[in-house]
Amino acid sequence: MIARIAFRNIFRQRRRSILTALMMAGGFALSSVSLGISEGSYDRIIDMFTRDHTGHVQIHRSGYLDRPSIYRTIGDPQALGAAVAQYPGVAAWAPRLYSPALAFRGKKTTGAQLVGIDPEREGRTTRLPAKINQGRFLTRKPEYGILIASGLARILAAEIGDEIVLIAQGADGSIANDLFRVVGILGASGQVRQGMRCYLHIEAAREFLVLPDRAHEVAILLHEHRDSRAVAAGLTSTLARPDLDIDPWEVVEHQFYQAMRADVKGMWISLAIIMIIVAVGVLNTVLMTILERTREFGVLRAIGTRPRDVFALVVLETSFLALLSLVPGIILGASCNHLLGIYGIQLPTSVEYGGVVFDSMTGKNSLRTLAVPGVVVFVTAVVVSLLPALRAARIVPVEAMRSH
Repeated sequence: MIARIAFRNIFRQRRRSILTALMMAGGFALSSVSLGISEGSYDRIIDMFTRDHTGHVQIHRSGYLDRPSIYRTIGDPQALGAAVAQYPGVAAWAPRLYSPALAFRGKKTTGAQLVGIDPEREGRTTRLPAKINQGRFLTRKPEYGILIASGLARILAAEIGDEIVLIAQGADGSIANDLFRVVGILGASGQVRQGMRCYLHIEAAREFLVLPDRAHEVAILLHEHRDSRAVAAGLTSTLARPDLDIDPWEVVEHQFYQAMRADVKGMWISLAIIMIIVAVGVLNTVLMTILERTREFGVLRAIGTRPRDVFALVVLETSFLALLSLVPGIILGASCNHLLGIYGIQLPTSVEYGGVVFDSMTGKNSLRTLAVPGVVVFVTAVVVSLLPALRAARIVPVEAMRSH
């Protein structure tokens, strides 16, 4: 009976109930859009970042990330990659070799990072082929062509077809030096800057560095980036290779991940402010209702209604109103996130975030973007109603019936 009376009471002051419900629906929608933009934008940033070079999981020789060395290599990366490919959730993998080098062209000299890649596997794992601004990508067949970053090309004044001398230290202690022809220049806008990297076919890099059938890194692409930690832990257990470190992208790119987490905390602060505004509005409405209905509550107490029933009546009224407000809130929030997912919000100027050029914010609909605001709005409304409900339950009948 108390529940029926509470539901009926919502419609006694329709204008006030509608305004209160719209305020809660607006808080829900703002919270949903904030979460949607956060999820959509961060998913896009993570995808751009990991698909640029990092991958979602990386395998190295134990201790390589802490102290990179040309000698800390993985033997038979083909067999390791074949085992990795069998694990659920793995979409692709690619082996890589790394080495610092000096790059010469004419009278110009600069430091560079040599990266040996398997062109076919790298194309499946990252978007490296899509970042060719000039020229072409490396062929599947081993060649002495080289891809260079636009920054390196600018310093060396190199163009397609020019020859560049690379000098590095071979794994056998010898001085590695050879002549490579520029076949492509990297550096498309909107993607992670390639710095001073130059890419060789992995077989050419192995011959150059005297590292036959070796790799410093195996990068792994997953179907879903959120599975990175679980897959890394699963591969560690499945492969049972204590000589290898298997890390998710959150560990490999620790600084980028921490910067993103800090930004997410700021989003939660904004969400808390929205909820405080909603709570103040709901509290004001409920208190006003209690003051206007003082005589009513006095009569209820005088005819024998228990204090706990009066308390439940006020809380249930607010709860029903909060539940009703979720319907327009869900419609509005989901619609906004859907439109933001299609069109996004273009930023007036591009922002570089962890090396990624970010020029728009996009939305996303998910269970989280609807469930979290719904729970928060409902709980906030109920908690705010507790104090006014307690006040109503403690009303003295004689004093209440004398009020006007």
